[in-house]
This record gives sequence, structure tokens and C-alpha cells, in this order.
Amino acid sequence: MKIKPNYFIIPAITVLVALFGNYFTAQGLNGWYDQLIKPGWTPSGGFIGMMWTFIYLLVTGTVLFFWNKFKTAKNFNTIIGLFIFNAVLNATWSLLFFGLNLLAASLVHIVALNLTIVALIILLWPISKKVSLALIPYTGWVTVATVLNYLIWFYN
Repeated sequence: MKIKPNYFIIPAITVLVALFGNYFTAQGLNGWYDQLIKPGWTPSGGFIGMMWTFIYLLVTGTVLFFWNKFKTAKNFNTIIGLFIFNAVLNATWSLLFFGLNLLAASLVHIVALNLTIVALIILLWPISKKVSLALIPYTGWVTVATVLNYLIWFYN
């Protein structure tokens, strides 16, 4: 097996997204988040961290697989661009919600994040149903986070 640069670059992007998000999340967890009114079903921080780790690993694997197997796909550049835009939205949501405490703006932002995932699922479907379906847990988790973001904004 030939080692390709994308085997390092794509995981590095994931790590940067996670570190950026974690930095701002940690800021918000320094008292602000605890004071918010949250629904009773709000997952624990440990569970949220575990889910994001799973999602980041899943998406990284999906992008790597797509990049290496479907480089000649008709919409390859569009899909890669959408993955990059999705990564930016993912990282910057934490800035808006936890870093700047902008609940309404972060709600709009997370809806856009979920729309990029749905767009990726739709664009990937004709190319690879497996790659497309691999993103379903991501959109499911972001949907849960969207509802939670909405309820926190609504209650506060």
C-alpha cells in the first residue's frame, strides 16, 4: 500500500477542528454553560465527548475513503469543498455557542452545519451509497445538538 499525503492531511484537519472546538467549549464550560437552563435529557459532557470522537473518526474515514476511491467522480471538487466548509462550520459553532455565548447565532450556524451534512449525503448517494450512509450518524448527532441548542436558546 502506497502512503499518500492525504493519509496525514485529512486526519490533521480533523484534529485541528477538534482542538479548535474543544478550546472554545472549555471556555464556555468554565461556569457559563452550567448556569444555563437545559432540558432534562441533556447528555453528560463525557457522553458528548465520546460521541464527537466517534463522529470525527467516522467522518475522517469517510473523507479518506472518498478521496482515495472516487477521485474521478463528477462532483469530486464540490464534495471535497463541502467537506471543508462543513469542517469550518463544525469548528466555529463552538466559538459562537461556548466562546461568544451567542445562542441564536449558534442555532442558525448549527442548522447550516446540518444542511451541509444532508447535502453531502445527497451528493454522495449516486457515487457511493456506503459513503453516503456513513454520514447518517453525523447528521443524527448534529440534529440532537441542534434541538439542544434550540431549547437552550428558548429557555434562556
